[in-house]
Amino acid sequence: MVLLLAVLLVALVLLKDALLRSFAEHQLRAQTGLDAKIERLQSRLWPAALTLENLKLYNTAEFGGSPLVDLPELHLECEPGALALRKLHFKLVRLRLSEINIVENPQGRTNITAFVRELQDVSSPTRRGLSVGFFDFAGIDVLNLSVGKIRYSNLNRPGKDMDVHVGLKNEILTGIKTLPELSDLILNILFRRGITITRQGERTSITVSPTHEAPAGQNRSQSSSNPSKPDKSAKK
Repeated sequence: MVLLLAVLLVALVLLKDALLRSFAEHQLRAQTGLDAKIERLQSRLWPAALTLENLKLYNTAEFGGSPLVDLPELHLECEPGALALRKLHFKLVRLRLSEINIVENPQGRTNITAFVRELQDVSSPTRRGLSVGFFDFAGIDVLNLSVGKIRYSNLNRPGKDMDVHVGLKNEILTGIKTLPELSDLILNILFRRGITITRQGERTSITVSPTHEAPAGQNRSQSSSNPSKPDKSAKK
């Protein structure tokens, strides 16, 4: 009996991360309405920390089923005292986001609008932040943010995708109290880099400066030239 319990305990220790990964995927589906895949999950009990590698959220069939977000790394360090009160207070969040795909369907709706609406449906309008599973969001002390690129595509115009290379690495944000505040901070960072994302009803539009916009498959230097202006270096 003792040997059996020991074997079960060892199995539980070895399988805890796999079980947590399945639970995390289930919670993401329940909270967002999107299919979620996590390649690897590592957990630490003390101090409480969780690292997700190669996390992808997939668009619904309405928006082509492609990945909405691709995160090579999401690292979370939690405040243990807050967890006991069913609150998520993060001492550190390291978010490495390689790609965000904004998709417009043939009816003019965008996946970002549908995604935000789904989050609003599962949250309580009376709360300052947002419920995450069985916990209430209670803030982030330090956020380390990296963003690779944003891709915009219209299902009415296949092959006409636009890539916006953000190139944000290790941007530090502190003292974040709510998820709407986090969203506003990220939008402000993108705005400073020449990228503006706005929502109007069911539509989401993205506006970029000429030095950031590039058709899919081209890099920034290929797209930044403006043929309407003469090259001064060519003048004699």
